[in-house]
Amino acid sequence: MVKIRGVAHRGYPVKYPENTLSSFQAAVDLSFTHLELDVHLSKDGIPVLMHDYAIERMSDGRGNIRDYTLDELKRFSIKGIETIPTLEEALNLLKGKISILIELKQSGDLYPGLEEKALEIIRKTDTLDQSRIIGFDHFSIAKTRQLNKDIRLGLCCSGSMPYVFPFMEEIDCDFLGVQLRFMTPQYAAMIQERGIISGPWPVDTLADMELIAAKYPTDLITTNELECWAEFYRNHTELHVDI
Repeated sequence: MVKIRGVAHRGYPVKYPENTLSSFQAAVDLSFTHLELDVHLSKDGIPVLMHDYAIERMSDGRGNIRDYTLDELKRFSIKGIETIPTLEEALNLLKGKISILIELKQSGDLYPGLEEKALEIIRKTDTLDQSRIIGFDHFSIAKTRQLNKDIRLGLCCSGSMPYVFPFMEEIDCDFLGVQLRFMTPQYAAMIQERGIISGPWPVDTLADMELIAAKYPTDLITTNELECWAEFYRNHTELHVDI
């Protein structure tokens, strides 16, 4: 089966609850090369997975993740069928199967020790070779580099940042996630000529997919629409690049 070059956003959220083990397994089953997940810290310092800082959108509980211990978080149900997974559970499931973009949901000093704890779980599960730590808090990503010289890193941004490249070189970071609406041929060229992996997101509509095929075929896109992208990818050989 052809591997689908793309990042499964929080697993396969269109069909399964996002950031759950079933959602991650679906991305593996669809032969995606990469998967993205989101990491917070519980009250007792355990890395757990959810996009939001609060639990009410995805679970039958209310309140912020940081105010609950792992044991308390595990008592809540996601869509009546799953519990909130830990990073360790996810990495054990995905070990040897798919490359993983681990987004740290650090926000200033909200989660003291998040970077250390995430790296410890990566070490414990022996998944360094398939992991990349990414985030919108660029201080957090710089701290991660200080803690570990071998982990691959990525920056996420909601806008275009032509001034970011010296910083990326300084911390040995070679992935830049850019909101698709801010991507231009000029910006893409600046990213590519520096040997950085360009990661536009989200690519969910046919129009967005056609734009990628026409202008940015070497980019590592992120999508929620896994089956749509998989079909599009298989039918567009210009996207079948070896990066």
